[in-house]
Amino acid sequence: MPEQKFYDTQPTGENHEVDYRDPTDVEEVEEAIKFGVVDELTQKFALWIRTKMWRRHVREALARMIEYTNVLYNKIKDISENTQKRQAAVEKRQTDLEARMKEVIGNATVDSEVIHARSSEKYGDFAVLDDRLEHIEQLLIQFVPAGFDVTIMHNSGLQPNINVRSWTHGIGVMPLGTESAGLFGGSASQSVACQVSHVDGNTSIVSLPVEYTTDSEIIKIEDDKFLLIDEITYRSILFELY
Repeated sequence: MPEQKFYDTQPTGENHEVDYRDPTDVEEVEEAIKFGVVDELTQKFALWIRTKMWRRHVREALARMIEYTNVLYNKIKDISENTQKRQAAVEKRQTDLEARMKEVIGNATVDSEVIHARSSEKYGDFAVLDDRLEHIEQLLIQFVPAGFDVTIMHNSGLQPNINVRSWTHGIGVMPLGTESAGLFGGSASQSVACQVSHVDGNTSIVSLPVEYTTDSEIIKIEDDKFLLIDEITYRSILFELY
C-alpha cells in the first residue's frame, strides 16, 4: 500500500483559524464510551457521521446530533428544576409540621407552672419547655467549669493561681493550608472558665466545662506553662501558672 501523504488543509478567508495538521488516526475508543450506555438515536447519528459520503449529509448528521443533545439537556434541566421545587416544598412542609407539633405540645400543657417555665426573663419565650432545657444544657456545657478535670504536676511547692486560655487550628496542630478559611495561624484565643483546687504544693486539679473534654495528655512547655492539644478538634488549651 503506498504511503499516505498529508497535505496542509488550512482554510482560507476571514475568521478561519482552524489548521488541520494532525495526520494520525484517533485513539482507541475510551472505556467510558465502550462500556457506557449509548442510546440508539445517538448510535445512528454517529454511524451517519462516520459513513456518509457527501459533505451535506455529514453536516446534516452533525446538526441533528446537536439538536438531539439540546433536547436531552432540556429534559434534564426540567427534571432538575422540578426536583428542586419538590424538595423546597417538602422542606417547607417539614418546617411547618415541626412548628405545629411544638404548638400542639405547648397548648396541650394545662399546668400553669410548666407554661411559666417556658418563659425566660433573660432569653425570652421558648415554644416548649424542652427548648429551654436544651438551651440551659448548652450553657452548662460551654461555660460551667465542671465535668472535665485536668491534673497538673507542677512541682513548685506552691499553690499557684492558674489561668486557662483556648484556641483552635493553631500552627503546628495541623498541616498549613488545610485549615478552614479565615483560620490561618489559628483562631483568636479566649479565656476558659475554670475551678482550681490544690491537692498539695506540687499538684493542682483544674476543672473545665464539658465542651473542652479531651483524652490528650498534658505536656509541660515551660516551668509555668502546660498545654493540651486535641488533634481531633484541633483545639489547644493553655494553662498558665502565676
